[in-house]
Amino acid sequence: MRLFIGILIPMAFWLGTEVRSEITQPTPAAQKVSLCALQENPATYNHKMIDVRAVVSHGLNDFTLSDPRCEPRSRIWLEYGGRVNSETVYCCGVKAGPRAADLVVEGIATRLIDDGLFRRFDARVRTKGDVAFRAHLIGRFFAGLKQRTPEGDVWGGYGHLGCCSLLVIEQVLAVEANADQGSGRK
Repeated sequence: MRLFIGILIPMAFWLGTEVRSEITQPTPAAQKVSLCALQENPATYNHKMIDVRAVVSHGLNDFTLSDPRCEPRSRIWLEYGGRVNSETVYCCGVKAGPRAADLVVEGIATRLIDDGLFRRFDARVRTKGDVAFRAHLIGRFFAGLKQRTPEGDVWGGYGHLGCCSLLVIEQVLAVEANADQGSGRK
């Protein structure tokens, strides 16, 4: 009887943990990059899977990444991969609701790991009003087009009025409580 109980208890723990764990597909290898490096040289990371930590800002005409330590250069717009639409309200053709097919950008199909961390991230994004918080993301980066301006070269074509390069979020690795004090958002 002791042997039976000795086997039954570890098995119960093993089965209990299996049921609660979330199954996710492995993410393709992503290149770690700072937001400052990404903004300084977007062309280097075009079409690559990247791993980045930065401040996520969301509100009217805004779903972007920032870092108070970076000199503002080319901005980075965010969107979800796969079939989930962030439904961020901004100019020029945003359609609310889920997508009928996975998001394809510049001929590249994207995906989204829709797990508990993503749902926590999405809940923060969908909070009414402006929000800003730190996050660790993996996604496919699209530099956009290089544009010459009197202030210097910038990259864009995505987001509000084509303001930005694009990071299509494919996996959320961490969501922190608040943005850095120096982020410029309240």
